[in-house]
Amino acid sequence: GNFASRAAVIAQIRKASKRRVEDAEVGVDASARLEALMGAEPIGGKTMAASGEGDTKVGQELSHSKEYTADKDAMLSILEPYCDILEGLLAKKQDQLRARFLKATKLTEGDLKDIHRKLGVVAAMVKVFSPIDARRSLKLPAFVGPESYGKSTLINHIVGRGTDSDVMPTDPGMGTQVVCKVSPSSSESFRLASDEQGARKGNVKEMLAEINKLMKAKSDKGELGIRDMDMILAQKEFHPPVPMEFLDVPGIKESTAFHTSLALSMASSLVLVCGQVEKLSTQLDDGGDLQLLKDIVKELGEPLPIQCVVSFRVSGTYFTKNRDNYMNLLKVKFPGCEIREPLWMDFFDEGMSQAQKEHQVDVFMQVAAQGIDRVIDPYKKFLESVDDMNRFATAIHEFTVQDLTEYQSTKDTAIASMLECIEGYDTADGRKVETRLSEAMGFDVGDFLKDVRSSDAYPRFHVGLASEMKNPVTIANALLIDCRLATMSWLVTQGRELHYQSFGEVYSPVAEMCGITEGMPDQAGVSKAFVSRVSQAYECFNTQDDGKLNKEEDMQYWMKECCCKIAPYLDTTPFTWFVTGFYIVVGDSKNKTAMLSQIQKVNPVVREWSSKGRMAGHLRDIKFGDWVMKCEGLTGRDLIDKQFEVMEECCETFREIAEASHFLDEVKGNDCMEELLEFSYVMMERIFAKKNIHDATWEWTDFAKWLKKNAGGPHELRAKSAQLAKAEPTEVAGISREAYELMKTASKSSVTWKTRLDRDMPECMEELQACTRRLQSHWGGSASAGAALLISHSVKESLTKASGLSGGRIAFPETAKIYNELTCGEHCKVSVQEAPGPNQEDSFIAHAFEYIARTGSHVAIYMRRPDTQTYDPLDREKIFLEKLATQPHLTHLFVLWTPSQAGTKPWTIADSPKWDVAKEKVGSYLRVDIVAIGGEFKVEDFLKNQVVPAISVGAASAKANLDHIARDVFKIRNDFRSVVSEFRTDMESTMNTTAAMFHDSMTRGIRKDFDNLCSNLKVPKRAKDLKFQIPSKGFLAKVPEFTDRAVDRLASDAAESKGDDAEDVAVEVCMELLARAFLFNVMLGQVVSMSRFLAAHTYDKVLLPLWDKIGGKFFMSGEDLKASLAEYVAKEAKTKSGEGDNPEDLEARNMHYLLEMSSKQNFEHMYVGCVVYMLMPALYAIIIPCIIDMDEAEATDKTFRHNIARARSMVGDQDPWDQFVKYMRESGQAMVDVVKPYSPWR
Repeated sequence: GNFASRAAVIAQIRKASKRRVEDAEVGVDASARLEALMGAEPIGGKTMAASGEGDTKVGQELSHSKEYTADKDAMLSILEPYCDILEGLLAKKQDQLRARFLKATKLTEGDLKDIHRKLGVVAAMVKVFSPIDARRSLKLPAFVGPESYGKSTLINHIVGRGTDSDVMPTDPGMGTQVVCKVSPSSSESFRLASDEQGARKGNVKEMLAEINKLMKAKSDKGELGIRDMDMILAQKEFHPPVPMEFLDVPGIKESTAFHTSLALSMASSLVLVCGQVEKLSTQLDDGGDLQLLKDIVKELGEPLPIQCVVSFRVSGTYFTKNRDNYMNLLKVKFPGCEIREPLWMDFFDEGMSQAQKEHQVDVFMQVAAQGIDRVIDPYKKFLESVDDMNRFATAIHEFTVQDLTEYQSTKDTAIASMLECIEGYDTADGRKVETRLSEAMGFDVGDFLKDVRSSDAYPRFHVGLASEMKNPVTIANALLIDCRLATMSWLVTQGRELHYQSFGEVYSPVAEMCGITEGMPDQAGVSKAFVSRVSQAYECFNTQDDGKLNKEEDMQYWMKECCCKIAPYLDTTPFTWFVTGFYIVVGDSKNKTAMLSQIQKVNPVVREWSSKGRMAGHLRDIKFGDWVMKCEGLTGRDLIDKQFEVMEECCETFREIAEASHFLDEVKGNDCMEELLEFSYVMMERIFAKKNIHDATWEWTDFAKWLKKNAGGPHELRAKSAQLAKAEPTEVAGISREAYELMKTASKSSVTWKTRLDRDMPECMEELQACTRRLQSHWGGSASAGAALLISHSVKESLTKASGLSGGRIAFPETAKIYNELTCGEHCKVSVQEAPGPNQEDSFIAHAFEYIARTGSHVAIYMRRPDTQTYDPLDREKIFLEKLATQPHLTHLFVLWTPSQAGTKPWTIADSPKWDVAKEKVGSYLRVDIVAIGGEFKVEDFLKNQVVPAISVGAASAKANLDHIARDVFKIRNDFRSVVSEFRTDMESTMNTTAAMFHDSMTRGIRKDFDNLCSNLKVPKRAKDLKFQIPSKGFLAKVPEFTDRAVDRLASDAAESKGDDAEDVAVEVCMELLARAFLFNVMLGQVVSMSRFLAAHTYDKVLLPLWDKIGGKFFMSGEDLKASLAEYVAKEAKTKSGEGDNPEDLEARNMHYLLEMSSKQNFEHMYVGCVVYMLMPALYAIIIPCIIDMDEAEATDKTFRHNIARARSMVGDQDPWDQFVKYMRESGQAMVDVVKPYSPWR
């Protein structure tokens, strides 16, 4: 309706934008308004402000700011709605709507983006403009460039004169998110331009980082819109040569185009931050990162001088060589703009001294001071945008008219078709539908149809009626589901209202005393958080103890174990779902029976809860007369003790009734639990599927459609599989691990796949990881590296130093001689480098391995301890070998040892096979030769015949090893891709399930699973072991609050007969109602506690597996499914009101309630409500009634009779008054005899 008249829209724009200009003289332009606000000559003139005292000036500035605020609100009220509509049209989810819009209006998507950006920039300028700032003549260089090119870092160094001043945050991945204006000041401060509260003192960098973090989070979620556009105003101490401020602009890309346009429309010059000239040329080409910058500069109208600052990883030598190239490139790319001499300002370059840095900063300041004078005029910009608003408003008008015309045509056709169908009452189908609906709804549908034929509800109602005419069962089921949703919605609303009318009456005064006066509207000003805190406080009230509490001595015990269990229901949400469970289960059984029996014509047998019948019997059997008789004729302490004894018996009676009901320890035969489970199950289907009222087909709900659309499993796996096909050997393990984790997450609902992945995949992943580690292992040195000699510190000591144990000689002279020849002897013809061993023997392995890798040796020589007594590797040598074997670059290991120390048998690989690592360890290519160095061993021959040949082929062997590992990796990769492909096929097959197939499984396969889970559910022993605890009469007698005693005392008959020394009698009475209220809370608290325990167990064993079953239809776990539902509801809450009769709002509300109903906590609360509904009559009839009438001071059963009569009516037992009336009609007895059994005042 707002866009019905294009002329009206334009008139509204012009009226709002020029309402304060109309009184000016003829010929005034938009700038005059700005000048009037300034109280000064036109901007750019010699006099910038009116003369006057300081206070007057400040007052004028404040007045001008207030006037501009009113103008700003008027302009934004026009601009922002346009931007909102454009953002909606350009959103990805509106592809179909946008396509229809573009087709109808002949606009292009580029046109929409262009209009969006232009209006967005104007809106942002209007928002951030300050009349006070506009009065100052200053230079505003805008720092622009690609993302993450160090613009903020450059500003930091300029402010710090060549050193990092730590102003702008420069953390990786957290770049500038909005335009930030840095101004010189004696102290640090920060504020948003749109914030009228003033600047905040503090660390600018930390505050900027925080706002950037918040903005980035919104941007990542796609929630950053025009209304979020703002500018950060930061102040830091620095000293420019002229009034100057810096504009730090977010990196140029499509999503930040608004910010770039805003900054450049205010800037006095453009500072282009760049790197190498070749890269800059590519970025400025069509399709490059900076193409958008050329378009924005071109649209400015007034050319900006461009200062090229080369600061991103460019050396001084490179810059000097290419200085002219930068100039020539920018002249070509930005024709018409003044291109200034480029500057080299890479402050991280080690060749730039501090003096050079300060010089470059001074040069930059001088150049920036020569920027153009810009008039920042939001009024002018606003009026210039009218044409764009006019163009877009015209397009909306055309599209709306065309769309409504098509809708009206479709609507007229549908109504004509429906009228033809409904008016055919003479047909059998027509009469059948009318009759069944009349019976189901309780009124004549025929008259109703006549009334609604011309109403707005008629098309929807009758499309469903016509399509379902031959399937009345579907009508019944759809109506029943809608009835349940409406009932649940109504009960939740009433529960909140009831909470306010009960607990809210108490909370409100307390909240007002605490200063809490604003909160939820339905809480009448009481904060929900405050209510929750009160609940938590009561739950923990008086329950702290330092040791074990004694239930015969401590009231705290009963408060902690029983009474405080009721506390959660003081909170709004638990109370609301308690009330919902209290009513919905009982009513749902009646609704279901009435609806299905009427429409499907089954025998209308309403299931009567056996528990109600049993409860009615229990109430009839209460022996309250015996309790009254026990107290008759007693007075004083005797009466008090007997009252406490009767109270204990009352609790025992209630315990027997509660335990006999099995509400607290059984599921089978438990009417409450069976009905709640049934209700929960049938409502689960509505979360995902519903009947389409137009064509009688099953369709997915909006949530299920969203879930399928956003299910990333198949798409992500397909992408990972494609990556694997092209991956390098060193990349395979990482990508495979990511694919494996995706499969694990998606397979939670598939037992077959979960078992398969858990059994086979971990070993495969580990093997890939091991291969990757080998391929990526660092190997230094050069191809000419010689053999590495590995010798531990202790062995070296024994071969080079004399020992007292050896008579002052070297212990092993022969081995020592060989060691000397290997390291520095005349026979050492190859480069044998010794690895100096550490002092700790245990560190030798790691040290030796690091040494080999660093030197790049492909061959190593290991000298064993000469006194080793075994031919086979020692334990630490086995570890050493295994470590070396993991390195494909090490191809040959020679082990030297004198076997004569251990025996006389030969020492060869054949005789000692445990040295052969390639054979012992899978994946090893290390060749090990063991060399006996006794007897005729010669170092020269050993080096010439064995070591040198091994070194010559070492590099080739290492490459062969790496190639072999790469082949192994590719083989594993191909096998894994086959598994991924099979998994993805199963997943896509599952995801392609239709809503009709889902409904079928809910009525058959999943339904069978649900029934089996319910029938096979075993209640844990703990639930059966939970027994009611009852305060003893002795404990009740000790509680001072339950007995009231007068200060005065009376002399009894016994006292008078004994003389003056006899004690007087204390006057005391039992506070029976107070004691019984305490017992009521004790018993109710235990009912709540035991009910919640049973409900939690049932939810875990029945409903959670069901969520997993349903999740399997979407190839996700139940927990993931519920998390997705919560995410969807939160998303919808931002766009849907959840109120009113709009179908989208109703569906959003329904999903919100279904989400809340599906939580474990609310399931517990509903079950507690069901159980309390069934057991409350017994509590009311047994625990509450008082025996002693305080007015008459005698025992009476009238309160028992009254409460029992009320309790029996609660469970549907025949009302005593009805019995009385019936008996009166059938009996000829005297009135007094008839009335006597039923009178509560007998």
